[in-house]
Order: sequence, then structure tokens, then C-alpha cells
Amino acid sequence: MERLSAADVIRTTLVARHPLIALLSAEEERVERCLRDVSATTFAQPAPFYTWALTRGLVGPDGKVVKGTEDPLAALDAIAKVDGAGLFLMRDLHVHLDDPRLMRRLRDLRTELAPSFRFVFLLATRWRVPPELRRDVALVEFPLPTAEELGAQLTSHLEKADPPLEADDETQRRFVTALQGLTENEANHALNRALFKRQALDDQVLGLLYEQKEQLARKEGVLEFVPQRWQVNDIGGLDVLKEWLTKRRKLFDDTSKEVEELIPKGLLIMGISGCGKSLSIKAISSLWNLPLFRLDMGQVFSGVHGTPEEAFDRALKMMEAVAPAILWIDEIENGISAENTGADAGTKGRIFATFLTWMQEKSGRIFVAATANRIDLLPAELLRKGRFDQVFFIDLPSEAERSQIFAVHLYRRGVDPKSVDINVLAKATKNWNGAEIEQCVVSSMVEAYDKGEPVTDDELFSQIGKIVPLATTMAEQIKGIKSWAHDRAIRASEGK
Repeated sequence: MERLSAADVIRTTLVARHPLIALLSAEEERVERCLRDVSATTFAQPAPFYTWALTRGLVGPDGKVVKGTEDPLAALDAIAKVDGAGLFLMRDLHVHLDDPRLMRRLRDLRTELAPSFRFVFLLATRWRVPPELRRDVALVEFPLPTAEELGAQLTSHLEKADPPLEADDETQRRFVTALQGLTENEANHALNRALFKRQALDDQVLGLLYEQKEQLARKEGVLEFVPQRWQVNDIGGLDVLKEWLTKRRKLFDDTSKEVEELIPKGLLIMGISGCGKSLSIKAISSLWNLPLFRLDMGQVFSGVHGTPEEAFDRALKMMEAVAPAILWIDEIENGISAENTGADAGTKGRIFATFLTWMQEKSGRIFVAATANRIDLLPAELLRKGRFDQVFFIDLPSEAERSQIFAVHLYRRGVDPKSVDINVLAKATKNWNGAEIEQCVVSSMVEAYDKGEPVTDDELFSQIGKIVPLATTMAEQIKGIKSWAHDRAIRASEGK
């Protein structure tokens, strides 16, 4: 569904004739500019526009302060006396609502303004409407800039750059995606920083734009921005999973309505620990060129960011704002479940219900990528089609995949895989997972560095003898995971 512009959202509210409108936004300047435009273009003739703040009082359309209106009650009385149509923007009034007189005056004002074309906007970043006002106030979230608005903002910055810069359609799309979810001011700051003294548009510029989004996630507290550092080629094996992802890489680029129904909603990857579940999620971000955010359920339940339900809800709303994007939930069985035991049982149950509904109804192009070690702990409601498009099982790597994994880790660390016999190494590491192979390579390089020699087969085999694989220490649990996944999930690799 196409997002409405901010002005269209406001006009829709005015058509409903709500005299009192609680407007949620952190963009005071953009809100004021939008309301001024609406007041000048929506009515048969331009309507007067007023602003109020505790520090100045009520400021009229002529820029003059209405005397004695610094007090909220006096400001509301002055609004009631204005003749004809008018829009009134009041900043931070909600913080004064512990005064019962102000609460009563607002309810009276709604009745007085109802027959007229006067509308009072109560601007706040967050506002829990008091019970006394819930039937009298319309609650409207002022939308963040649309992709079209961000595109125009980007074009303006490119034209003003020294020297002026040009972006082709693909570069423009990638940059706008990086800016989505930011306020107008945040986007300006990001563009100023990213384009400063730039001679060309490259991945470094894109990285600087994403840093602003990383800062946004850090401020939210429960979301972590994950940079694009891993490619699909950094993963050994998992050809079936790679093919599934590659076939869907172009869907997020297509904005046509025909493609909208084809865009995948999510993916659940289960499997044995250390076999590449998390790495696969990170590689999706690079393959699809979408920002990746990891939801930290520990922070959600910590209470530091408000109640768990509030923190979780804010995280989902932020994901809606930054779409298209990927939401990563690691070890989902530990954070989102329908369990009804323990001190957090009620809270977890409510979060689980919220997540189920959101997964089914979420708007925007948000892909949910979840990993699980014990998928048998997840309720059936979470696994049914319509929430996750597919469930993949990552088993212990085959011999051929172990050869690929050795090659990947040696190459990443500057060692030519052809300098050692990776096929023999793969045979010697039967039932090893990818993490154990990586540790073998790292330990061998440490020993070789200490000796001042290159890595050799002998050193690698020496380290193999010192590692006891998880498949040996946790044999019964791994057998149970394989048994559960046999007929319930798609294998991420060929054969086995």
C-alpha cells in the first residue's frame, strides 16, 4: 500500500472534522511547515495559522504574540475567541494535563469548536492519551518523509554539492533506501556529512548514510544496526538456501503493484549451533542490499527502555518506518514464545500475540529473518505459512561443504587454499561444524605466526587433533534436532 504524504494525512483528519488532534511527531519544523501549507490550500480561502509554546505564548498569523497567553488555560481561552476558520499548533501541551482545570477546558473547547472550522493540533513525540480525553481527541501519527520526498531531498543535495554530483536510477534507489526511516533533519545531516568534498558517489558515501541509521537504532536501544560486511560467497555450502535467496533478490527493487504480493515476508533458519545460521542472515543484507537490524530481546525485557510491551512495539514501528529492511531475531525460541510459566509468562504471551498479528498484517517491505537452535520449542502458530515463507534446516556440513568452508576461511586470512590439501582436511573433520573449522584455521595461523612460518597441512592436522566437535559432546541433542527437522523443514544443502 502506498504511503500517504504528511499533508494528505492532515487533510484526511480535517475532513473527519475532529477539533482536537493529538499529533505525534519529533519533527516540529516540518510539522509547522506542513500545517501552514494545509491552512493555505485546503479551505475555500486561506485559514489563519497560529502556534503556541509555553515560552512564547500564542503567536498569530501576523507573527505577533497574543498578550498574556503563555499560560495554557489563557491560550485555550484565546483560541475559543478566534472567529472563523483557523489551525492552531500547540507544542508540549500534554505535559500540563495533570492540571484538572486544563483537562476540563480542553473538553469544553472541543464542544465550542465542533461547529466551526477551527482545529487544535496537540504536538508531542509520544503521548498516552488520558482516559478523560480518549473520546474527544483524534490520535494521528505524523508520517516520516516518503521515498519521493527523500528522493527530492537527495537530488537537491547532489545539485548543491561542490562539484555537483549525479546519480543514476540504481544509485538513487540505494541512497533513498539508506535514508528511509530518518526525519527530514536527520536526512539533511546525513547527506551533508556523506557528500562533504566528495568527487563521486561510491559505497563509502552509502556507508556514511547508513551510519545515521545505525545511530538511530542505538538511540532506540533494542535494535542493533548490522553493517554489510558478509557476502553470500563468504558462506561455504548451503546451495539450496543461496538459490532461494538469489531468486528473490530483485523483488524488493520492484515497486509495481503486481510484485507486491510476491515479496517474501520472512525466513526461519533452524539447525545445529555453529553451522552458519547467523552468517546466512548477515549475507542476506548484502545480497538484497537492504539494511539489517537485529532485535535484542534481552534489552526488550530489561525494563531500561520502558515496559517490554512498549519497547517491543516501538521496535516494530521503527522497522515499519525504515522499510524496506530486514529484521533479524536471533534464537527466536528464547525471546518470542507463548510459554505460560515463569515470572515473565504474561508479558511473553502478550508480546508473542503482538508479534503473530504483526507478522500477518505488517505493512511495508520488511523481511523477518529468524534463527532457532530448538525449533521444537516454537508453537505451531508461528510456523504456519503466511508468517514465514520457508523454514530451512542447516545440518552439519558435508565433506564437499567442509572443503568450501576451509577454503573460505583460509582465503579470508590471506592464505591460498591451494597451498594445503583441503580435501584431505575435509575428510579428517567429519561431523564438524563451520565454527569449529574456522577455529582450527585461526589456531593454526596463530601457531604459524608464532613460529614465523606459513600455515601447513601438518599444523592444521595438529589443531584438528586438539578439537572435540560439538557433534560428539552433544550427540543426543543433535540427533533429536535432525529427527525433528527430517519432514518439517527444507534442507539448506543438497544431498546429505
